[in-house]
Amino acid sequence: MVRMGVVKIILPALALTLGVLTSVYFVVQWWRQRDGRRERALLLWALALFLMYWFQVPAILSGLGKTITVTDFNLFFALTFPITFLALIFIYIGILQISGIRLGKKQMLALSAWFLAAILFFAYQFIVNKGVIQTYLLPLMGNLFYIFIRALIVFTVIRLLIRPEMQTRVGILGAAAIVTESILGLARNFFIIDQVLTYPPQFWYLAIASSQFFFVTQTLSIILLVFGFYFLHRLYRGSPEIHQ
Repeated sequence: MVRMGVVKIILPALALTLGVLTSVYFVVQWWRQRDGRRERALLLWALALFLMYWFQVPAILSGLGKTITVTDFNLFFALTFPITFLALIFIYIGILQISGIRLGKKQMLALSAWFLAAILFFAYQFIVNKGVIQTYLLPLMGNLFYIFIRALIVFTVIRLLIRPEMQTRVGILGAAAIVTESILGLARNFFIIDQVLTYPPQFWYLAIASSQFFFVTQTLSIILLVFGFYFLHRLYRGSPEIHQ
């Protein structure tokens, strides 16, 4: 019990601290060289980390013994779904920006339609339910939206590995970190979908609040993103523009 409490305090606190420091670093780097497309990727990644790491706060409070339920933080936890979704979008666009990948018109149209569908879904949930999770629809559909974008990130990064500049230690480490994070994220998404039906929808957070797997992988995800972003930044920093 003590060990679990330490894990639920130290790991989220580590993720929060590392995420804050890295976000600041990326913003500074972007500000110094903000004219380039690749530098804009750093700003997108800084925003993505900011949107993701501040949700470590409830985990830290839970580890300190505070009872966390959706009833207490209804709006807070309801916001995690669209905000995390937006963070994943920033991660994906940042990868496209820094690597120079250009999507075709059909790909852009399909991605835009899917993004619009997600925004309309989240907006509808807030308008109808006023940010209160009353059914299984929001946690289930929210995680399905996550699964698609995470799979897209994995596919894109693996596709990058065929490039000569990626076949270096820095490139492989950066790609491995981001792909591993996405796999951990997918595992969490399927875990939540499986566990959320155990409780009434108003208390879905209870399904994960006592899970060491969820908190540990959530923390590892932020750490892996930090290193993945940093290595890709090092790889492409100052290199010629590459378009595909």
